[in-house]
Amino acid sequence: MILLTATTHALELETSSASSTDWNCSYVDMDASSTTPGSGQGNVASATTTTVAAAPGASTQRQVKLLTVRNKGSSAQTATVKKDVSGTEYVVFAATLQPSEQLIYTDGDGFRVVDSAGREKTQANIESGFNGFTRPFYKVGTTTEAAGVRYCFAKDSGFPGAFTVGTPGVNGRTTDGTTSTDAGCIGFADPASGGMYLTDFAGTASNLGVVELIDLVWINTGITVTTTTAQAIASGTLPARDINGSSNGEGYEAGILVTTTTTNAGAVTNTTLNYTNEAGTATRTATIASFPATCVAGSLVPFQLAAGDKGVRSIQGVTLGTSYGGGAISIVVYRRVGIFVVPGANYSNPASRIGLPGIRLWNRSCIFPIIQPTGAAAYTISGQVTIMER
Repeated sequence: MILLTATTHALELETSSASSTDWNCSYVDMDASSTTPGSGQGNVASATTTTVAAAPGASTQRQVKLLTVRNKGSSAQTATVKKDVSGTEYVVFAATLQPSEQLIYTDGDGFRVVDSAGREKTQANIESGFNGFTRPFYKVGTTTEAAGVRYCFAKDSGFPGAFTVGTPGVNGRTTDGTTSTDAGCIGFADPASGGMYLTDFAGTASNLGVVELIDLVWINTGITVTTTTAQAIASGTLPARDINGSSNGEGYEAGILVTTTTTNAGAVTNTTLNYTNEAGTATRTATIASFPATCVAGSLVPFQLAAGDKGVRSIQGVTLGTSYGGGAISIVVYRRVGIFVVPGANYSNPASRIGLPGIRLWNRSCIFPIIQPTGAAAYTISGQVTIMER
């Protein structure tokens, strides 16, 4: 029941956008001897506050019987119903209406929201509306560089088969886990509706280590490993697969993926990356404290971002500082989405289960396992990734 019981009480509708929105309000005025029906209606097409039931007269109570708010526009509209008491507003109910959706209040039943077909929208039970499936993986790796130096299994045989970088050049390319270009990733077809959520990532390895799951979002080729001055890169804005499903890059990390073993005689301590951070601040510098000598193929060496940064929006250049001698490297951008610990050779950690609601994976994700090894050894890993669509 919504009552306006004084001449300083009114019912208002606040709209958040310019999406065209109709409203209708019906009410009954009651005094000591009679009841009088009344109504009002209108259209709002701006972000504003509209009075939908004005204050009643003296010695009269106004009881709202029906209020409807329908979004007629083509974009979302947040509708907030508020009670105004002497200029102070109190929120009664708020909902975001998609195009053709409607907010309905009826005396006795309260508020509800219906979709474009007139069906009431409800919060889905977390255990319903799922379409789950698994993707197994099995990879036979080559010898890792050393303890703590991450190793990516993308190049290795197994299931799925080996991934090929291609020749995108220094300006790189966005990956696409749904096409043959990126065959070799643990791929998922884009869902017809809803989204994908990683709910389980489990497996084992032939030696101790920490296995991680990454979404590889961008990769390049063509870096000259003997050039010690700045090499320009125009990555452009990265794909909308960061932790928020946007291109801002929050949660994106950058690293060097070794595709052919380098031949530098000693560790390189002056490699830097010029990038724009997740807030859009340009000319940021990321560093690699120590790039290993003669770093083996498959090694993934991450950059350390500048203090306070939470991700990478785009890349403008790399400076190796010291010659890597030979071999081939690629700059990569990725997002880490899962992790499990291998406590013993060929043992799986049961605590690897992520559970509901899961980690959101965005369309076209290009998924690979990597490992942080405990030493230089040839690792074989196997496991499975469980996805829920809802």
